[in-house]
Amino acid sequence: MMRPQDLLSRPGRLLGLLIPLLLLVWWQLSAGGGGTVLPPPSKVLQVLLHPGSDLLASGSILWSVSVSISRIVLGFICAVAVGVPVGLAMGGSRFYRRLLSVIVEMARPLSAIALLPLSIIIFRGDSLADLLGLRSLRYGRHILNELGLEMIFILFWGGVFPVILGTMQGVRSVRRMHLEVARVLGASRLHRFLHVMVPSALPDIFHGLRLGIGRCWMVIIAAEMLPGTNSGIGYLLRYSYQLSRYDVMLACVVVIAIIGAFFSKGLEALGERSLLLRSRER
Repeated sequence: MMRPQDLLSRPGRLLGLLIPLLLLVWWQLSAGGGGTVLPPPSKVLQVLLHPGSDLLASGSILWSVSVSISRIVLGFICAVAVGVPVGLAMGGSRFYRRLLSVIVEMARPLSAIALLPLSIIIFRGDSLADLLGLRSLRYGRHILNELGLEMIFILFWGGVFPVILGTMQGVRSVRRMHLEVARVLGASRLHRFLHVMVPSALPDIFHGLRLGIGRCWMVIIAAEMLPGTNSGIGYLLRYSYQLSRYDVMLACVVVIAIIGAFFSKGLEALGERSLLLRSRER
């Protein structure tokens, strides 16, 4: 049975599509009137409807997206694996906060893209296939060969600091009354940390994760558009522009926007339960 709140939420969701639809109408009218060099939406749609077709002898959109997503997933996992424990330590301990705050604040403003040349020097252009000893894949088109360690490092760098700051802020914003009640009831320090502080901090942790995945997605697109890369959706966007294939270029822009929104909304949905729990706190 449909609930009343479901009916109320539908107009809000449809309202969010208003501006994209108006932009689509403007695009179609501009392309039809000859006032722009951009192709009409119908040509872009033809590219999107055949994601497995080889484009410009550089692979399909599906292949390019799979390369970019594989890179970002691996880099973001590394960022979460480091960022969450460091944020918990800095938020829960004054000693670790004093120890790490200076280095975090000094490293955070450094652009991940600016560190790409340094990471290439450090990792010498090795890929995950090289790290695993699968050097036979070096000259073939294989997903492991496209996961360059320098790319994973800059994705880690781009995503780790929002995760650290979000986690630290979440731990520090836990209400002291909750901790005092748990202490009075006999809970140990570890129990208070795991069962009071961490659950209360989850909304801020997920907010940091959303910011981190967004930064990772922007970093990988920018990195793939730089000279020297030969795969990924960012590379396909740059290459299609160089060949004046604007239908492919705009299709890449649409795909980048959709995937970025999917990442953000996915993490928002995962963190929704923790946000509801915080709203019921007293």
